[in-house]
Amino acid sequence: MIALSQARVDAATDSLYALLPAHVRSVDAANGWALKGLVRVLAGGMVEIDRGIDALYDSMFVETAPEQALADLAALVASEPLRPLPPGAGVSARTFIANTVRYRRGKGTARVLEALSADVGGFGAVAVEYFLRLSRLQHLIDVRPERPGTASLAPGLTRARSATAFDILPRLLDVRSIARAGGRHHILHVGVHVLRPVVPYFPAPNIEAVLSFDAVAGVPVARPWPRGATQDPGYFQLAAQPGRPLRLFNPDRRSQTDADRVMDTDLRDRLRRLPLHLETEELRHAALEGRAPLVGDTPWFDATGYPFTIFFRATGASTFTRVAPAEIQIANLDAFPTAPGARPAASKTHKWFTGGATAPVPHTGTSPIRCGFDPVTGRLIVAQPTGGAAIAEVRVAYGTGIARPVGAGPQDRNTDEVPFDITDTATLVHFVRIVDATKPASGASSANVRRVQSLDAALSEWATANGVGKRGLIVLVRCDLEGAAGSAANIPVEVHPGSELHIVSAQWRAKLVKAGVPDDPQRRGYVVRRDRRFTVDAPLRVSKASAPGGGRPGVLVLDGLELTGGVSLAARAVSRLLVRHCTVRAPGTTAISTTAALEGAEIAIDRSIVGRINLDFGSGPSTGSIVITDSIVSTDGAVGTAVSASSLDAHLKDVTVFGTSMFKSLEATNVIFTGPAAVTRRQSGCVRYSWVATGSTTPRRFRCQPDLGIAAAEEKKGSPLTPSEIATAALGFTPVFLDTSLDEPAVGMLHALTRDAIRLGGEHDTEMGAFSAAAEGLRVANLTSLFDDYVPFGLEAGVIDDTRSSAVALRRDRP
Repeated sequence: MIALSQARVDAATDSLYALLPAHVRSVDAANGWALKGLVRVLAGGMVEIDRGIDALYDSMFVETAPEQALADLAALVASEPLRPLPPGAGVSARTFIANTVRYRRGKGTARVLEALSADVGGFGAVAVEYFLRLSRLQHLIDVRPERPGTASLAPGLTRARSATAFDILPRLLDVRSIARAGGRHHILHVGVHVLRPVVPYFPAPNIEAVLSFDAVAGVPVARPWPRGATQDPGYFQLAAQPGRPLRLFNPDRRSQTDADRVMDTDLRDRLRRLPLHLETEELRHAALEGRAPLVGDTPWFDATGYPFTIFFRATGASTFTRVAPAEIQIANLDAFPTAPGARPAASKTHKWFTGGATAPVPHTGTSPIRCGFDPVTGRLIVAQPTGGAAIAEVRVAYGTGIARPVGAGPQDRNTDEVPFDITDTATLVHFVRIVDATKPASGASSANVRRVQSLDAALSEWATANGVGKRGLIVLVRCDLEGAAGSAANIPVEVHPGSELHIVSAQWRAKLVKAGVPDDPQRRGYVVRRDRRFTVDAPLRVSKASAPGGGRPGVLVLDGLELTGGVSLAARAVSRLLVRHCTVRAPGTTAISTTAALEGAEIAIDRSIVGRINLDFGSGPSTGSIVITDSIVSTDGAVGTAVSASSLDAHLKDVTVFGTSMFKSLEATNVIFTGPAAVTRRQSGCVRYSWVATGSTTPRRFRCQPDLGIAAAEEKKGSPLTPSEIATAALGFTPVFLDTSLDEPAVGMLHALTRDAIRLGGEHDTEMGAFSAAAEGLRVANLTSLFDDYVPFGLEAGVIDDTRSSAVALRRDRP
């Protein structure tokens, strides 16, 4: 901001000074530019006035008004006040204020309730008028062919839609309140069914017949799907961990429909097998029969590549081909096929009939099948070969759900805290290596920017370079995978003393030099942190690079990586390790560990999903700190504590810990400790707005649960509670999660049954845990506060959470 203001002052100075006659400027130049200095002072005031005028002009329009000016615009249209949300919620009142007049014109309609849910809560929502779902007599004056009298099992969608917004089964009357008692089917009830997850999506490139390596750089590569210790050819999976599932979600497509109401193909929900199977079957049949497909107005598969797009590269080929939806056989791949080497047939036969003069005329045709794919598990099997080259590489553009974009993924990760504009200065020199396995390694550059073909090569060059005092950038520009799962071979990372090494999955944008535009010769390029995720299959081993004279250990930043083998730190390897927007796992063992006692190091984890952390080494004392923010930490199947840092000072904010934890001292805000937390030094520190498991030994607590619930029960009783009464009171304030496995998309998400003491018990009335910044409870409260104004008189509306855990979704997704 300072540089920008100085540039504006310089421009204003030059503009004002140019208005003076040339001879006056000549005399001023000969006398040391005193007059120009005076003009500069005047120009500073002019810039401030211009800035104020610009801000005033921006404040006249809701699209450009700053946040502090939105209240004035809201008062202008008498928009209802909403409770403020934290900055990371991703929802602003701007859209609600902009559309207030339009809402009032359609007040009392289901369409407006759906729009309010999107603009105020950021949810995908469907409004249901429950009088339409009540059982009624079906006679000749009341024919409703869309409503079956009994459950229809023919299409197989009845169970999947049961109790959701698209449940069309007739129901009996339920007179309970929909907002207070969970009643639904009543003449006076309106239900707003919401879906809470967001869906970070790896975008598909332009739908073309042949695609280059560069075109699919942002499409994740599928890894082999192993059968135990055996790898059969043609078997692939999208999950980074071998043999684990990855649940695919439909991206948010509400803006792409021309209909007034939201359809199931528009919502960001889990993909189900049967609807996709029926559509791909219809596409095949229509192509053979020479007619238009009967897939409705909003098909699942569209021209933009939604909900997923598969790309194949044959062995020896340098291009990818897109697999058309009609060439995909939707399959159930919950388990590995029992027959070794079993693969889908390369074609599928279809029979149909056309009218004839005396009898129907039978026809037979075959459609090509290139693969079998399961969107519920993210697994793929290439069809049986027909003489062509085998498939060497599979890439899939897809999206998966989560409460808030944390961990490795395609979300935008650019912030002011990480370098974007890579420019050398007198005190900072950059070492840049662009990792792209599809391009040949480039020669040495005077600017110290070079292209290499692997992460290992980039790390080797960094280790041998004179990196003391430099900032190293290893930019992984493709959604690739490196290493071998379960391999004993480690990937060594050497950090030079006094250096700062960033290993980041991002796009690299070289600077453009245009004629007539001033160029900074020290600028190397730009790092754009989005649409990329790089998977490292071997363990990272971090050590200190040897350097003359030693010096303070350097800094290592891991950004946008998915590590399947974890990371370990050697003695004095780093002074600071920052893990941001990463997924660091090593199921069954330790994800982040040390091979020696830490000496004054800081371990920082930000917006990440991490397995077991063990920073205690033997009986030797360690020093340093651990800082965890907006993250989920779990034992991930390992034996022991989730966080073992008994010699470190801990600072936790917006964190969910699945398992026990140990710290030297603790400062915690908005944290859920599902297991006992043990703190050695309890005289300092504080635990605020958190849920603390029974048996924990922590420093003083402020507004924590279940402490407040137990105190309220004791006050109500009027005497101390017995141990059984304490356990009962605490049980009522226990957080309920949709999922606790790191393999599942809803991990760490609070269930709708969780009490408001947890959902609104965090700091500033946010929820406790890793997704505090999402403020889902506040968003629901804002939405329900508008029902009185936008629901017709006499009717009652309630919010119904249709977000499902994986266990519930799998029971509904059969076959």
